[in-house]
Amino acid sequence: MIGRRCTLFALSILLILVLSVNFYFIRMIVDSSSLHRMYAKNLPEPKSGQDLSTSSRSNDKDMQLQLRPIAKDIDERIKEEIRTLPSKYFKQNTSYSLVLERLLSELIIMPNVREDIWNIPNNNWPDAHQLIPPAAPELGTILEVLRRSRVVRADNAPVGTQLKLMLNLENDVKALFKPRWYSRDTVIHGPVYHGKDRHNAEVVAFHLSSLLALRRVPLAVIRKLDLKEEIGNCATPTLYATMYEEGNDTCLYGVCHYCSPADPVCGTGDVLEGALIFWLPRYLKLVKHRHPWQRTYKRNKLAAWEIDESYCDKVKDSKAYSPQSSSRLLDLIDTAIFDFLMDNGDRHHYELAQNNFHNPAVLLIDNGKSLSNPDVDHLDILAPLYQCCMIHKTMWDRLRLFSGGSLSIALSRLLAHEAEMSDVSPLITKAHLNAMDRRLLTVYAVVEYCLKKKKYISNVILDHR
Repeated sequence: MIGRRCTLFALSILLILVLSVNFYFIRMIVDSSSLHRMYAKNLPEPKSGQDLSTSSRSNDKDMQLQLRPIAKDIDERIKEEIRTLPSKYFKQNTSYSLVLERLLSELIIMPNVREDIWNIPNNNWPDAHQLIPPAAPELGTILEVLRRSRVVRADNAPVGTQLKLMLNLENDVKALFKPRWYSRDTVIHGPVYHGKDRHNAEVVAFHLSSLLALRRVPLAVIRKLDLKEEIGNCATPTLYATMYEEGNDTCLYGVCHYCSPADPVCGTGDVLEGALIFWLPRYLKLVKHRHPWQRTYKRNKLAAWEIDESYCDKVKDSKAYSPQSSSRLLDLIDTAIFDFLMDNGDRHHYELAQNNFHNPAVLLIDNGKSLSNPDVDHLDILAPLYQCCMIHKTMWDRLRLFSGGSLSIALSRLLAHEAEMSDVSPLITKAHLNAMDRRLLTVYAVVEYCLKKKKYISNVILDHR
């Protein structure tokens, strides 16, 4: 009796298993057929008498072409444009020196520091379109105060994936400290977003933004901190618990998503170099938005913008990005050019200051994933430009001002001043400076490509400000 029950039970299980397997394969066949129809519905019908196996192979090839990154195709077109660029893009425009001299004059330190100096960047400077105004004679003095202000409290940064310190300075000033992980000439291989933040990139981004008249990067300077005296003596218990000595060096690993005792950062002796970034005023209410050209961060998965040549048209259908209603899309194109020059492919979100500002500009916050490999140009960072074929006229005029290698000349002068004031080695290598000049030629080529593609310059050069 028991044996018969066991046999019936076993047969029931076997029947259920067989039915499940059959159901699974039927579902796979239906899904496969649906997927094929989805990609094939816009393909032409085979001609009469055409071999069906040939048609099938052709359809499969077309499906693969639809799924390949469009950057591979645009890359060849842009390379051809670079080979035929007009000579004007290779000649040095001497007018850049006027911009450079004005920016260098802003970095002069005033002899007598006002007691209310921080009211200037806190209250007088930020508006809807910039964090620093076009003319800022107090800039050099404020940067020097940021380098020298005493630390009164040190803590872990509130959120983040990497080690950062939140510092309270005297006069109720807050600043973010990103430590040095790499030497200046370290080359980061792998995906464009690979590796830890490069602290010097934050300062390079600050000065490059001034050259390009995109003064939307927070104030940033290089600073050397004594981990024992300046940090340990005023560290919160949670931060202090992650500090220790290794030989003659003081180390810490902090608290963050990827922080661990196995991955500390150490000073040279007690001294740790890093970037000190001015925390934006409390009254600026920043709202974070997902970037339309965000990466998937998965090697085997492409984003919609990587396979859809008409992706920009879909973006413009949204009211937030309609060129007729705001300049946000044009701001993102400015940002893409800025990021391409810096080799920053990690702009997955962006921030706006929502303080009842009309048409607020996109802020350029968090530039640490720049300056990875000077020998590689990630053209897909420029996707907003070559897919939309739009650019602010003011941005285009400024870019043409730095033709013929003058971008690297001007940027190296500004960074040399910062290195001297902070008593550190040069902040950028010659290879990275040369890469920026080379990438600027690519930007010129993309605009030339757009001009030929659209035929009318009014469709390419727009300015909604």
